[in-house]
Amino acid sequence: MIYNSIKRILILALFVTLMNCGGAESEDVSQAEIALSEMLMDKFDSTQFLVYEEDTVLANSEVLAYYDANAYLPIWTDKADLNATGSEFMGMIDDAYDYGFVPEMFHAKLIHKMVDSSLLDAEMLLTNAFYLYATHINLGCIDSSDYTYVWKKDSLTFSLDEELDRVRNGENVTEVITSHQPQYWDYLQLQKGLTSFLDSFELDTNHYEVPPFKEDSAACYKVAKEALIGHLYVDSSLATNDSIFIERLKAFQLINGLKDDAIVGKWTGRALAKSNRDRFYQAALSMEKWRWKKEVPSRYIRVNIPEFSLYLIDSGDVKRKHRVVVGAYATQTPEFQATMQRMITNPFWHVPYSISSTEILYGARKDSAYFSKRGYKIFKSGEQVDPTSVDWSTVRQGNFPYRVRQNGGGGNSLGRIKFLFPNPHSVFVHDTPSKRLFANDVRAYSHGCVRLHQPFDLAKSILELDQHKVEADTLDSLVVRGIQRVIELENPFEVFIEYYTATGDSTGNIIFHPDIYGRDEKFLTNSFKKFNF
Repeated sequence: MIYNSIKRILILALFVTLMNCGGAESEDVSQAEIALSEMLMDKFDSTQFLVYEEDTVLANSEVLAYYDANAYLPIWTDKADLNATGSEFMGMIDDAYDYGFVPEMFHAKLIHKMVDSSLLDAEMLLTNAFYLYATHINLGCIDSSDYTYVWKKDSLTFSLDEELDRVRNGENVTEVITSHQPQYWDYLQLQKGLTSFLDSFELDTNHYEVPPFKEDSAACYKVAKEALIGHLYVDSSLATNDSIFIERLKAFQLINGLKDDAIVGKWTGRALAKSNRDRFYQAALSMEKWRWKKEVPSRYIRVNIPEFSLYLIDSGDVKRKHRVVVGAYATQTPEFQATMQRMITNPFWHVPYSISSTEILYGARKDSAYFSKRGYKIFKSGEQVDPTSVDWSTVRQGNFPYRVRQNGGGGNSLGRIKFLFPNPHSVFVHDTPSKRLFANDVRAYSHGCVRLHQPFDLAKSILELDQHKVEADTLDSLVVRGIQRVIELENPFEVFIEYYTATGDSTGNIIFHPDIYGRDEKFLTNSFKKFNF
């Protein structure tokens, strides 16, 4: 009782200052707010503070401490309803999808319910939501180790209380919160693209089983049409017009990172099978991963596996973008960060044991001239061995004692140049003699390394940025003459091999890429999907 009396004296002292600065109207407002603050203080004394059967409120103690330190001054409400600040923040919560969140992460339904039945509860729940929103938009809300939904308050580099003070003192709540989201170009374009997508399409939950075209072409296109209608890419009244259907199907393919050929192949069928809610999850997870980044260096290479693209970035500008071929499903390209240190012209290929003891052994059994045709040399205990002297029918995968090396040159599996960034996965970027695969939209064929389209253009750009003594014409000469040369970079830089199934482009559109390895689901099940919006 004595403690509560002291609190009430503090509240009165705070509002005496306000009343001394204004006339009768100011006095009326102050008296109303004093009454509301006293009611709020009484609410805090209740053992039921922020305890709701249907929800767990994460910031319970933090909310208590903030109001206790600020004389229970309400931020979001007045005596009858949400105030202007509260209404704007409520709108931001309802539109949380625009930022890759689900409104229920912030207890949206419960807040709406409390606005109608208990404004004091709404006041406190909105403060709880502010703490969560400001943290999530800065650091993300998924634990990358176990994929669960978390509040990362302990990793923040700013004070949530101080940010809430900014709002209480009149700053715009949306601007305060969004000031803490990543400022990377890629993230901001993705966020704009997601907002545009949400403005254009409802988040339907319709899934479709699209029959393979080769088995039943008529049924395939029938279900494809149903899917486009269900996902709201075409109006049902227009779907009977074949030209419109083809036009919308092509547009659908482009937004899903596929070639716009109007052919319902395997990957187009898989994209049609997904709902728009699934696509939202892809965007939400990609935005989440950008929030995990601590910082981005001024110069780096970024390979996005599902996009089949490599970017060379310098001082925020995209200097080059290249098509790549990545690992097949059975031999997936891993995600990691390493340092680009050197390039090698006309490299040898030291064939990994997993390939030499299987694919190469199989070829040797089928063709006695297999090694000479492909420029392979074999070694045992460091000594070169004549492959024609080996009885390959007696060699098995489990007792393959040889190391295989392919000579450098045009027929080498690594092509004419290799980019090295030492890493535990023995994965690197290299040229390839198999140029035809770059014409495909889904390019997952390699044993794990990244095959690069137009590799010499990338190499020349790197040398130019590095201000290296080896110039473009020298590089061309080395390649043409078949000379193997290790080119050490003067200024090594970072390489990021990543997995983002949604990206934004410079025109404000979003592109959803195939989840070729099925990696998204492990993140989504215990995080975004648990909110069942």
